[in-house]
Amino acid sequence: MKKLLPGLTFTLALVFVLFTYNTQAENGETDVVEVSTIEELRQQDTDGTVYELTAEAILTYQEDWRNSKYIEDGTAGILIDDVGEIITTIYELYDGITGIKGTLSEFENMLQFVPEEDPGEPTSSGNVIEPLEITLTDFVNNFMDYQARLVTIQDVSFVDPDGNFSGGNTYEITDGVETAEFRATFYDVDYVGDPVPVGSFNITGLPNSRTDGDYITARNWADFEALDFYDVTFDVTDEWNDAINDAEITLLGETNAAGDYFFEDIPAGTHTYTAEKEGFYLKTGQVTVADEDVTHHVVMVEISDDLVNAFPWTADLEGMEFPPATWNNYSYGEGNWNYTDDTYTEDQALLHEDDPAGVSDSWLVSPQIEIGEDENLLLTFYQKNAFMGQYDEDALHGVMISTGSGNPEHGDFHLVYESDASIENYTERLVSLGDYEGQVIYVAFVYQGDEGWHSWFVDNIIIEEAPEAILVDNIAQLRDQEISDDIIYQITGEVVITHQQIAYRGQMYIQDDTGAIMIDDDEGIIETEFDNYDGITNLKGNLTEFQDMLQFAPTEDPGAASSTGNTVDPQEVTLEDLAEEHQAMLVVVRNVSFDFDHEDFPDDHTFTHNESFYIIDETGEGVIRTPNSPDLLDYFGTEIPTTPKDLVGVIHQRYDAQRLLPRSLADFLEPTSVQDIAEAGFTMYPNPANNEFNVSGEEMIDFVRIFNINGQLMMEQAVQSEQVRINTSFLQTGIYIVQVVAGENTLNQKLQIQK
Repeated sequence: MKKLLPGLTFTLALVFVLFTYNTQAENGETDVVEVSTIEELRQQDTDGTVYELTAEAILTYQEDWRNSKYIEDGTAGILIDDVGEIITTIYELYDGITGIKGTLSEFENMLQFVPEEDPGEPTSSGNVIEPLEITLTDFVNNFMDYQARLVTIQDVSFVDPDGNFSGGNTYEITDGVETAEFRATFYDVDYVGDPVPVGSFNITGLPNSRTDGDYITARNWADFEALDFYDVTFDVTDEWNDAINDAEITLLGETNAAGDYFFEDIPAGTHTYTAEKEGFYLKTGQVTVADEDVTHHVVMVEISDDLVNAFPWTADLEGMEFPPATWNNYSYGEGNWNYTDDTYTEDQALLHEDDPAGVSDSWLVSPQIEIGEDENLLLTFYQKNAFMGQYDEDALHGVMISTGSGNPEHGDFHLVYESDASIENYTERLVSLGDYEGQVIYVAFVYQGDEGWHSWFVDNIIIEEAPEAILVDNIAQLRDQEISDDIIYQITGEVVITHQQIAYRGQMYIQDDTGAIMIDDDEGIIETEFDNYDGITNLKGNLTEFQDMLQFAPTEDPGAASSTGNTVDPQEVTLEDLAEEHQAMLVVVRNVSFDFDHEDFPDDHTFTHNESFYIIDETGEGVIRTPNSPDLLDYFGTEIPTTPKDLVGVIHQRYDAQRLLPRSLADFLEPTSVQDIAEAGFTMYPNPANNEFNVSGEEMIDFVRIFNINGQLMMEQAVQSEQVRINTSFLQTGIYIVQVVAGENTLNQKLQIQK
């Protein structure tokens, strides 16, 4: 028998595969292509073909985000992207999985395997994966050989080991010759939030990609193998800097006898320690070992006889001597805290008065406060600082909390509330203590500022169980509250929906007479279906913030609309006017053109999702930013206007940029920009009008049109005269645009109807 040529063998095999595929398609079967290794799988097409990995693959990492999993065999690795949560079987690291079926896709240069079905129980467990040992040069030059496969990059260090690891951020690493990027791709790992370590390491991790680069990512602190070792000595004191010589220190699993604070041969990196002594709180902290022997200072806090652990607790501010009983006062400048007298308030309160001769840095610190494991407490107080805006606007009027020492010199306090504007009259402020369950804290009222005469009054300090919901009358009051996942606010007044994009994070834009805010309902709490301009009453939720955009996250469905068919007139603004105060508000910007010459304007001149479209008016430039949901808005896929438009939309903020979001095609209006018609020789009176108004001029008037503030035509009247009286009895109270057409002149003027 003759041997077939290799090319002919391949051709016949391809014909057989195509024949089999067509036969299966005709029979309604799904074609599954079997591959025996991940290396073979990675060579296939991302065309929707379903592949089955017949051999066993080992799980090397998994996370909740997109239900993603990294798997590998002896040939290669790949990322399983399971955003649809097809795989419901629970696996442990190093489990073996056999028979995974799915399709291949690519996202931001990362090859991904998207599962079609749950592969079922693991086929083995407790496997051992030896990471490939490579150099940084290997990693850089042959990255695709290692993508998604567990590797150890030998003998590297961080170029600028400053600050803490933060999810999503990148950090440059080097071996002294080559450089690459470490990325904290996995958000829930134990090193996020810890200091970037100093020294040389073998870093084990998973190579992964984004559009802007290729990265290595460690799975936990254990993936950092230190190559340098140093001695660590602890220096232990109490809050007042008096030495403690009989505490026990535990570091890296080793506990030294009381008073023995010396540890030998500690690897470079950041390590957790504990310090323990009877009568003191257990101290847990971290010591960073870098490029030399370390002496680390530890402050231990004694359990106070004045410990507050019963609530509600009201601070006792009444007394002849200052500071209040059980409180401590620290002054590092010229100003200071003290009691007020009756000149200022009817009862005794706290007052920080600045000294015009110098800088103030004053701390009034509470006694120790123990918060139980299941207690959701709220700190409330009243304050006023009427002259803040007239003097030092940068002065700090703030509340700080420490979970360590109550002595400010030790730097354990962090800011939880800051007054950033003048407050004329005593106003209640709220600070959630929900993040401190099971901890002992100190609360400090802190004033720091340059010389000046303005003062800060504080009174009625109370810590109590947080109520089910804190009532606010309107959106303006809501926007003035604390951002917290632990506090529920209830807007007692009615709000009106101006825009909904439920398919994208369940978002709705709401507004009342005082302001506007965006509802971000990613959890799908609100199941009631609403129409635009429906009213909602007693809406409950948390105040959150994302990229400087204030958001309201609902905690329950408010139920049926409290009214329908409401009217919300867009606020007329220019692109130059847009500011943080316009967040979520319905606005109209007149005579806007699209800036096709902008260097970042999309090449395809049609609207699409997740894109920026640059615009200009006579005052400046701005941007329309569309949400990341392909079928969300009806103008996606339509051509971008080449002529000026009056644009209606809601304002979405991202960091410092206010971005306009038209809600539909109906928001792209023909221009009705307002001019002063008197300059063109016409008069319009009366204004405000009731049931009629007059227009007269020096030339023939052809038409008079009336538009509402949304740009909708309300009436059109042919005139052919130099003056005309227009009936407005059919119009409701509000602002309208009157358009006068006279020959080649088209003039627009605001008209107020007052019934």
